[in-house]
Amino acid sequence: MSGNHGDKKKLFGAYDIRGIYGDGLDEVFARKVGKAYGSYLKPQGGGKVLVGHDARLSSPSLHKAFVEGILASGNDVVDIGLSSTPMAVWHAAHAGMDGGAVITASHLGKAYNGFKLYAAKAKPLGANNGLGEIRKVVENTVVEDGNSAQTPEPKANAEGKVIPAAVTEHYVTSLMEHLKPKRRLKIAIDAGHGAAGPEIIEFAKQASALVEIITLNAEPDGAFPKRTPNPLDEGSLDELIETVKGGNCDFGVSLDGDADRAVFVDELGNLVPTDLMIGLIGGELIKRHGGGSVVYDLRASRAVPEYIAEAGGTPIRTGVGTNFMMNSIKDNNALFAGELSGHYYYGDMFATDNALRTILEAINVVSSNEAALSSLIQPLCRYALSGEINLKVQEIQSTLQKLETTVTGGTKEHIDGLSINFSEWWFAARGSQTEPVLRLTVGAVSEAILEDRTKRLIEIIQN
Repeated sequence: MSGNHGDKKKLFGAYDIRGIYGDGLDEVFARKVGKAYGSYLKPQGGGKVLVGHDARLSSPSLHKAFVEGILASGNDVVDIGLSSTPMAVWHAAHAGMDGGAVITASHLGKAYNGFKLYAAKAKPLGANNGLGEIRKVVENTVVEDGNSAQTPEPKANAEGKVIPAAVTEHYVTSLMEHLKPKRRLKIAIDAGHGAAGPEIIEFAKQASALVEIITLNAEPDGAFPKRTPNPLDEGSLDELIETVKGGNCDFGVSLDGDADRAVFVDELGNLVPTDLMIGLIGGELIKRHGGGSVVYDLRASRAVPEYIAEAGGTPIRTGVGTNFMMNSIKDNNALFAGELSGHYYYGDMFATDNALRTILEAINVVSSNEAALSSLIQPLCRYALSGEINLKVQEIQSTLQKLETTVTGGTKEHIDGLSINFSEWWFAARGSQTEPVLRLTVGAVSEAILEDRTKRLIEIIQN
């Protein structure tokens, strides 16, 4: 790799580390991150950290360098090799390890890679808890070119050791406890040549007596020959839709590159809005538990909290992203949480997000009704929705301030940006973590009101 180490600040995000492989994000960098991460978790060494990686072509060599860094910090590595993020994070927490990490760029294009880092009990490290400290150490060792004179790291007692582990079968067996179909369904799952392939094949095997499963693109391939790692990219669902319609499936589901996001299509091949699945699965879990709380992100349709309340549950609104979601589940002892991007989190799985578990719950919902998925989602299709609109702005805070003073009336909230609710319409606006972009979602009781209000809001933001 070249000696160009790019801008480290850009590689470190709010919740993870990611960038284009070879542009600062290389094996030298990976080793430094591994050592800083291991030292952060257990400064004196002697800890146990799980490490897995996704299917990207650059992942094995980054994985190897990252593991070397952790070993140099004096901690042991449980190496599970190719793995989805949910499998790695759940297993590390379930087995009581000191942390878990995955080399992945999730749903980003194949040129990218990165690191998702967790402490014990699946606690994600973000800019404000852990990732900031790791970044400082990494930047310091880069500046000093290996001679970090300013802050000598605590000397580890001894080099750690690698413990290889195969966890796919055990992981799928644990999840199977949640599968309770009332009738036999036929479904299609597109792993998109991502990290989920092995666990989807294992799931199809273990569930064969209960569900008929057609697997698509289950062979991990970092060249991603069929589609991008993002199921919501244009054309990404085409093959799945064709399979569902051609095979008379009850529904289809598409996973992203590291299998922490699930996107559903109904039996007619229509995309099921990701936020409406929060309501549908949340309602099912509430009925099963005789009550409980469900967390949803502030971009979701107003139909979601209404549906949760009608099912006898407590809807809890929160901000966008892993930290908001996981903290809200833990603080409210919630059953379930979901966000617009297709991440669904489970209270009984250390509040982690899990696409495979979401497939199981979708099977439970659809199979316990005679009606098809398109009919079951209908009660949630109450409002006209804009989806997320990304708008370039000069500066995020001043634009939010302008929106707040210009849009009068309504009920205002400042959970993550600005939300204003009126009886016939509502909107949520929040800034991107990485660029001067405002993300706007609008909902209304009719298409006409939606169109009118959306146009007006865009005018305010852009003028």
